[in-house]
Amino acid sequence: MTLTGKAAIITGAAWGIGKAVALCFAREGAGLTLVDLNAVALAEVEAACRERGARVVAAAQDAADLASMEAFVKATADAFGGIDILVNSTAHRVAKPFLEVTPEDLFRTLSVNVAGYFLLIQQVVPHMLRRGGGSVVNLSSQIGFVGAPNLSAYCTSKGAVINMTRTLALELAPSNIRVNSVAPGATDTEGSRALYRSAPEMLKARLADVPMGRLGRPEEIAEACLFLAGERSSFITGHNLVADGGFLIH
Repeated sequence: MTLTGKAAIITGAAWGIGKAVALCFAREGAGLTLVDLNAVALAEVEAACRERGARVVAAAQDAADLASMEAFVKATADAFGGIDILVNSTAHRVAKPFLEVTPEDLFRTLSVNVAGYFLLIQQVVPHMLRRGGGSVVNLSSQIGFVGAPNLSAYCTSKGAVINMTRTLALELAPSNIRVNSVAPGATDTEGSRALYRSAPEMLKARLADVPMGRLGRPEEIAEACLFLAGERSSFITGHNLVADGGFLIH
């Protein structure tokens, strides 16, 4: 139980990778604040984490909204005496040709995937400073490096997350706060299943470029997040850990 005594905030915790991270961290002994707008699905994850012995605060709130951030960050610090780990897993994705992307599509994507991450880190860092350090793990993406058709806003946001991670790692390293990111490849989540149902040719094209020939499992991405969140990666910061079945070396 490598996270015993640690308090972690996980956003986007009701589904997919965020849910897998929550269950993984519960197994490893962390106290958890789970954040997601979907209250029903979040309650199910909360119950599953409690079954694994974790103390849990559930916040059915918008992780990209500043007032909501302030509330659940305070609730975490009050419940656990501080904050050690933040996993930014919330994501907004719009699948449209570039010329059909509306200003609202773009602004919401950047609000959730970039500004939300940035501002939540700002909210959490003072609590980490009081603990003498901490670990931030941002979810980026393989297509933050190379791009993908019909996902222009999402790719733009994930490229920003990668460089945000590097920049904040430089600034926060003297305070013993590590900032890293995990870049999943195509992963078998609820969101990706919906996307591939509407665009099966996209799945076929994606898998053709994955040397391992399959989608990733959320649990595999969660293990990468666990490594970067815990002390086993204590000399790693500013790193983007790619978990994509070999896509980027293809």
